[in-house]
Amino acid sequence: MTRPPRPDAVTRPWLQVYPPGVPPTFPIPQVPLPRLLDDAVRDFPEQVALRDADGVELTHRALRDRVGEVVAVLGGLAVGRGDRVLLATGNTLTTPIVLLALWRLAAVPVPASRLRSKDGQPTLAVADARAAEVVGMFGPRATLRELFRGGLEVGWQLETDDEGWFASSSRWRPRLPRRRRDHPEEPPRTLAERVRLVAGQPVTGAADGPPAPGAPAWLLHRERRGVSRGIVLTHANLVAASFQARLWVPDIQAGRERVLVGGDLTALGPLVLGWLAGLLAASSVELAPGGDGATLARTIERRRPTVAVLEPAAVTALLADDDRAKRDLSSLRVVLAAGAPLDVDVARELERRTGGARVREGFCVSEAGPLTHAQPVYGRTTPGAMGLPVTESVAVVVDPDDLSVVKGPGQPGLLLLAGPQVAGGYWQDPAASAERFVDGWVVTDDLAEIDGDGVFTHLGHRDEVLPRGGSYVSPRRIEAVLERHPAVSRAGVTTDPETGMLIAGVRCRRWHQPSPQELIAYGQAHLDSRAAPEQVILVDEFPETDTGELARDALRQLLTRR
Repeated sequence: MTRPPRPDAVTRPWLQVYPPGVPPTFPIPQVPLPRLLDDAVRDFPEQVALRDADGVELTHRALRDRVGEVVAVLGGLAVGRGDRVLLATGNTLTTPIVLLALWRLAAVPVPASRLRSKDGQPTLAVADARAAEVVGMFGPRATLRELFRGGLEVGWQLETDDEGWFASSSRWRPRLPRRRRDHPEEPPRTLAERVRLVAGQPVTGAADGPPAPGAPAWLLHRERRGVSRGIVLTHANLVAASFQARLWVPDIQAGRERVLVGGDLTALGPLVLGWLAGLLAASSVELAPGGDGATLARTIERRRPTVAVLEPAAVTALLADDDRAKRDLSSLRVVLAAGAPLDVDVARELERRTGGARVREGFCVSEAGPLTHAQPVYGRTTPGAMGLPVTESVAVVVDPDDLSVVKGPGQPGLLLLAGPQVAGGYWQDPAASAERFVDGWVVTDDLAEIDGDGVFTHLGHRDEVLPRGGSYVSPRRIEAVLERHPAVSRAGVTTDPETGMLIAGVRCRRWHQPSPQELIAYGQAHLDSRAAPEQVILVDEFPETDTGELARDALRQLLTRR
């Protein structure tokens, strides 16, 4: 393998146009993640730290106390340094409490990912969890049963259906951990006999001391084209990513913000950009309810958040609310959308509806904890671009076949990333780690371009971008535009390998089925000439991978054989 240039030797043109108030460098402290909570308790003990969709809330002090109770429970279960615990708690108050408890004990959370079974229904992945040698798991009763049906065997499980213990005057009395039959040496006992819970008495660390900043803090499995890899992120990686997200919004006021977080808290975007960055600023983090855009709009109107971290699909749903003209969204000052392309017109419409909120897209890579680039919140933006590298980050575009050759402005190439948020390797996979983590860089699967000012544009994953007009177009961005049509529920884009024609498959909603000619005209009106589909085919279903994404090879066969 050819060697890329050293990160410290790369030219950084983006520093000349860096956003006002955002430092290009920052002395990120080398501390474990629970330090973020300890600092918030010290400075804002009675400030609301978390509030869920039902209005249940915890102050920073109460959050610390609840974390201490869970630390005591886990200590009674002999959970300690390096142990891996499966987490299937979703976007609930349980998730941050359990995470902080595990981190205090130097244990490693393993988020359960959802796959699609052959009948199309979501199911939880268990094979990767087995490979991670988890010792126990948290989750709702129904979820835990699903995991056991999938064959997962662990030493214990704690059910999280009953959340009455969140009230400030209550004490947590969790259900008895269920043990598998292959542990006969452990006689059944009540939890009270195993561990003493003391309400209001925080535990500041495990008996053998807090975790080192370089200790593993997150084991996230990602599957692409049938290959599964475990990404190991350390405390230092996630602390750095939290600071980078916090610094990118320079007018954040400590202890005074309300941050609305949408999506699953066991996903990196909501976890880091929403909750951890909010905890770093001692903000009140509002957990957004699941459901449609109307529910989200009502939550914004009622809770009055100042900052929102949402998936682009949630932004689109928010604008599709039938009562959107009646909802007051003016409390929002900044909206960060990450995880998928954000359509430029959708961003502008939300800015108009909020009366001037800065709606910005962030570019995330799981191996980079996750934020690497973002559009400036204040300063010049470039519509459709991924933006500038965030604080302390370095990026470069190189020749995919020779990593030592750096591409110039306007030349597409492979994206390499470096920074304190970048992981050090994959779980128990030295061969893959050596291939992807090279000389301080993570070698991504993404193609990108950089312009003369250092603004990066994402062209798509290397195995799915489409060649057009001497460059590449991203099918995901084209699909996002087509799915804005009110009659389109899903779109998939590919090219004909023989003619090079750009073809879009479209699944329409039941109440309206526009003609292919109407959809072609819609694409021409909202996309540039390179990206506008030349043919539209109406389909009933799309081929999918186990993770619910488009199976692009099968999509090409589906659309070109007609």
